[in-house]
Parts: sequence; C-alpha cells; structure tokens
Amino acid sequence: MIHKMLFLVAATAAVAVALPAHATSISASGGDGAFGVQADTALLPALHANVGYLHTDSDRGNAKIYTVGLMIAPPTPLVHWAVGARYQYQGTRYGSGGGVELGGSLFVATPIPLVSVGGYGFYMPSGAANGRIRHSYDYGAQLRLSLTRSIYAYAGYRYMRTSFEGAGNKVLYKGPSLGLSVGF
Repeated sequence: MIHKMLFLVAATAAVAVALPAHATSISASGGDGAFGVQADTALLPALHANVGYLHTDSDRGNAKIYTVGLMIAPPTPLVHWAVGARYQYQGTRYGSGGGVELGGSLFVATPIPLVSVGGYGFYMPSGAANGRIRHSYDYGAQLRLSLTRSIYAYAGYRYMRTSFEGAGNKVLYKGPSLGLSVGF
C-alpha cells in the first residue's frame, strides 16, 4: 500500500513540475506538536491536484500522514470553494492504513481588506478505509491574510480524529495551526 501512495505522490509532483509555474503553490504549517507541508497545482482552470504531509508528535500518536487529492475549485469572485476527494495514508502508533476521504472547503472575503475566513472538512467513511483504520475526520477553520497577490498567511484551528481497529477513537491533532502559502 505504501508503494502505491508513494507512486501517487511522485506522479502528482511530476505533473506539478511540468505545468506552468503560475499554477502552483506551496504551503507550510505548524501547530502544537505538529508540522506539515502541501503543494497544490492547477491541472485545469477548475481542477486542482495536491499532495501533502503532516507529522504529529508522540503525544498525538506520532502520526505520519500522507495525502494526495483532486479538487474541483471553479474561480468565483469573493467566495473560494472546492469539493473533491483525496487518498490519505496514516502511519501511527495505533496502527496504519488509509482510504479515500470526501470533503471540501469554503472561504469568503470579509469587509476587512485582504482578509478572508472559512473552513474545510474531510471524512473517510468505513467503506472507503483499509488497514487498521475504520473511519476518520479532518476539519478546521482559518483566517487568511493576503500579504501579496500570491502569498498569504493563515491562522486557525484543526481537529483530526481517526477510529482505529483495536485501539478505538484517537485524536491525531487538536489545536492551533499557523501557516504560510506561496504561489508561483
């Protein structure tokens, strides 16, 4: 399974490198005992591919989480929304496994210039999970501040919980998240 995940990550990265530079963004985030990176690229004007990695400390299962996804994100004024699916693999001290998550995001401009607010959420149902994972949730809220046309900083809250076979429900991350996204 890990070989399939690595293949998907490598394939998505190769596509991202082959596309025009203005269609790609890289973000890095950190929080209470966690750090992550994500790359996003536009395959078409309304279709985006992304890959990501999140690591949590030993208090949160010592999780290493790999994600690759496809999102439909049509360009709209004032509101940025996306829906899609992603494959996520989780390696934790509670067990390992992966599955397909469904979800999306919604961010809206505020009356304060350069500031938007919104959230995201993904759910992996038991029928789409494999390995020791029964199901999982990943959701959060963010406040974004545009620093330039292609750079924004964000602050928010993230909650990630997975139900593991034999270990029950485990919170892999719960707390603040700060990050920076840079577009090319």
